[in-house]
Amino acid sequence: MMRTAVVLVILTAALALSAAAGILIGSVAITPGDVLGALLGSNDVNGTIIRELRLPRVLGAALVGGSLAAAGTLLQGLLRNPLADPFVTGTSAGATLAAVIAIALGAAAPIVPLAAFVGALAAVLLV
Repeated sequence: MMRTAVVLVILTAALALSAAAGILIGSVAITPGDVLGALLGSNDVNGTIIRELRLPRVLGAALVGGSLAAAGTLLQGLLRNPLADPFVTGTSAGATLAAVIAIALGAAAPIVPLAAFVGALAAVLLV
């Protein structure tokens, strides 16, 4: 139990550090003081860069990464196989096949991801 707590603390610190780095580092050099001012409501150019570009990018990356980790854990738990991943189970191949079929039939952009999702589900059901 103690080891799990230590690992969670380390991972939380790593997430905070990487989020701070993602907000601080960019093509426009912004000092940490300006970043803090932007997060607290400054309405200058730096505030716009931080609040409208960097912060959404960092939050989106954290959410997508967490979602992918949860999906992988669920897949491994569902199949009771610690080595299960979308490539081993054929989920990726099913999604790719359905997307290629949709593209070959001339489907537009909103239909192709839906077809890929249906193909992935079909592959999971077959497995």
